[in-house]
Amino acid sequence: MDLTKALYSPTEVAALVGLSSDTILSYIHADRLFAIKLSARTYRIPQREVARFMGQEVAPSRMINDPRGGAEAAAALEARQDAEHRKPVAR
Repeated sequence: MDLTKALYSPTEVAALVGLSSDTILSYIHADRLFAIKLSARTYRIPQREVARFMGQEVAPSRMINDPRGGAEAAAALEARQDAEHRKPVAR
């Protein structure tokens, strides 16, 4: 099945997988299905999560493959923060 939308409502996901929308909401509340909470009663489920939930193969996130600095940037930031904490306070 080809998922074409970026975000799906619980009702749309329920129709895709053959469950009730109440079941999908229960999965969201039980952290079995990731969803973005837009308001007290409105959730949206990302396409990647719908695909994962349906058992489709999901490519690794680009954030994992291309962290844009990754460990090196994190180490540099940590070193800079450590240096700032060790500076003597001028009195």
